[in-house]
Amino acid sequence: MLGVVGIYEDITERVLAEQAEALERQRIIEEQAATLEQVSTPLIPIAEGLVALPLVGSIDGQRAQQVMETLLEGIAHYRASIAIIDITGVQTVDTQVAQALVQAAQAVRLLGAQVVLTGIQPPIAQTMVHLGVDLQGIVTRSTLQSGIAYALEQGNIHIFRGMYTS
Repeated sequence: MLGVVGIYEDITERVLAEQAEALERQRIIEEQAATLEQVSTPLIPIAEGLVALPLVGSIDGQRAQQVMETLLEGIAHYRASIAIIDITGVQTVDTQVAQALVQAAQAVRLLGAQVVLTGIQPPIAQTMVHLGVDLQGIVTRSTLQSGIAYALEQGNIHIFRGMYTS
């Protein structure tokens, strides 16, 4: 006599639950990535006709694209004539970052606005010169404050009185 003993377990429900959990984790990751992307490139309206984009941390190709999009959309939305890109918080500039900044400035000019690049630290200035970055047509100032002062001196910027509404 020969006997066979077997145990059968239906794992369909467990597999479906694991798949649902994986989809939920992916959704959360994508949501967090979108939130991080928004906070990593905040466009700040400083005055009527003036916006500032402070950059902190490293800039890769994807973030450079986000900087460009945020800047151009913000200039159109706020009808800005001057956009300040502050790189005080950027520790290193390589060819890709330098090229992204120049391209952003060129795109801004196509919209009829001007870019003021602020916060260039001495090591970054040396790197940009070494890389041969052409900043022709881009106003540079050492600090964000001096960039704002420059913008206000241009005469077409008006300080907001009271609450700002978009």
